[in-house]
Amino acid sequence: MAQEKGLDLIEVAPNTKPPVCKIMSWSKFKYNLSKKKRGSSKGKAKDVKEMRFSPYISMGDIEHKKRKVEEFLAKKHPVKLTIFVKGRVDYNVVRTQLDKILAILEGKYETDQFPRKEGRNLSILVFPPKTVAKAKESPVQVKSEAKTSKKQENDKKK
Repeated sequence: MAQEKGLDLIEVAPNTKPPVCKIMSWSKFKYNLSKKKRGSSKGKAKDVKEMRFSPYISMGDIEHKKRKVEEFLAKKHPVKLTIFVKGRVDYNVVRTQLDKILAILEGKYETDQFPRKEGRNLSILVFPPKTVAKAKESPVQVKSEAKTSKKQENDKKK
């Protein structure tokens, strides 16, 4: 039957009784296998991790949580930094606490949003930094910068 149709007889499940075969094109079968393999190697989507802070957290606790946030960012997980509010707390205290946390993490994250209020809590989503290769400066630019700096030094001496 396969020869009449100009196709191949492909054994799909050789260990079953009776063995299962399909009549199809061999090249199409190989293409579908490679497509499945590529699709499965993409992996799962990264989970959003959350780190919660109190408005009156001590510096030692911030350092400990900072290390955990850095671990999550190193594993390419986005992290949601949340300051949870209980009782009567001034919003300015909460905002300064979040600014202090972001200053401690400076350079280790990227964000594309402003901190937002979710109920009584204040939160921001941070992402791992993208590694962008810097373009190398051309030697002409470096030489011209060196000349201008020498001229500036000579002008200062005069």
